[in-house]
Amino acid sequence: MRATRAPHLVQADAAFVAATRLRAARLEPYLASAIFALIPVPTPGLGTFAVDRHWRLYLDLDQARSWGVEASAAVMLHEAHHVVREHARRAVSVGVTEEQFRLWNLATDAAINDDLVADGMPLPHPVLPSTLGLNSRGTEESYFAALKAEAAFLTSEQQADAPQCGSGSGGARLAQELTQDDVPVVDGLDADAVRRDVAHAVVEATKNGDQVSPGLARWAQTLLQPQVPWQRILRSVLGRPLHAAAAIAEPTWQRPDRRNDAHPDILRPGARRTLPEVAVVIDTSASMSQSLLNAAITEVDSILRRSGANLTVVVCDAVAARPQRVSHIGQLRLAGGGGTDMRVGIAAAAALRPAPRLIAVLTDGLTQWPAAAPSGASLVAVVIDSAVQLPSGPGITSVRIQDQK
Repeated sequence: MRATRAPHLVQADAAFVAATRLRAARLEPYLASAIFALIPVPTPGLGTFAVDRHWRLYLDLDQARSWGVEASAAVMLHEAHHVVREHARRAVSVGVTEEQFRLWNLATDAAINDDLVADGMPLPHPVLPSTLGLNSRGTEESYFAALKAEAAFLTSEQQADAPQCGSGSGGARLAQELTQDDVPVVDGLDADAVRRDVAHAVVEATKNGDQVSPGLARWAQTLLQPQVPWQRILRSVLGRPLHAAAAIAEPTWQRPDRRNDAHPDILRPGARRTLPEVAVVIDTSASMSQSLLNAAITEVDSILRRSGANLTVVVCDAVAARPQRVSHIGQLRLAGGGGTDMRVGIAAAAALRPAPRLIAVLTDGLTQWPAAAPSGASLVAVVIDSAVQLPSGPGITSVRIQDQK
């Protein structure tokens, strides 16, 4: 093992950190493996705690002593949530830029602290959804989307006081952080093993009726759910409304009813099967994952071509472009790159004539949704590579597709 530049803890500091770790593990026992995996790095003058991508926990021990063991344990839990919930990876997934690091840090802190404060943790001066004008029990991604939309309205004090929890939170790399070559570190394989251990402990605690942070419970269920290839799920979800639409017979006077011979005095229209009308709304906002968007478009195109559906595409960011009638999705032209509001694209699709029986929306999910599918149509929300909460409501079916390399 190479030498590390990380300063060692003196005996008194080591004893304080050990007491803080033990208290944190008792406060949230299901996070114990993550708490003891964190690598403490004394960082005088930092004024708080922070964490990097390699699970190194930067501690201002003078500040910690002024907080006391109980509050320091709560802050340690906060930093553990950042690395366990993979906030650094999720920041990349939602396209957080350098200019947005502090907004993302605000969003993730609000999601974590919402849970910790509800559990009675004595966090010093916590950022909460209520302090940002947001609703409780939201996801990090939904908070970030709301903060981006309202960034111009945040007070200068809120922006200046935005937290900096380090690169492990998906925020800016702090000047005090060690380099990637410094040791010790928790590598990717070990980090994934710790996360799975925590996820199993969270699920077990939930089954036992123990109090578990809702955000962490949601994360654990997502991590441990069976990894069925998303293509198979998408075919199943899209296939059901397509088959239902194709099964509906429309009356026509161009073909006589076969029962007319039995009742010659009564004229009856015949029936014909028509190909289903389908609209695909494609999110072209700046935050979309291009590789997975391309994969989703290809898969949807294949499904619709096999069904013979009549296809109209609506390209949308915060504004819906003119609908494009295409024989296959490869003919469409994509444009956009602004904000996101898929309700606009869904409304444009519902207004098409003939009206679509199925509306499929390809998006990263960082948008608001209608409360229900448009009248007479099924709405399938295909949420791409994001941990946002999936939409639900009458007539709405959701499926999440993620890179499963």
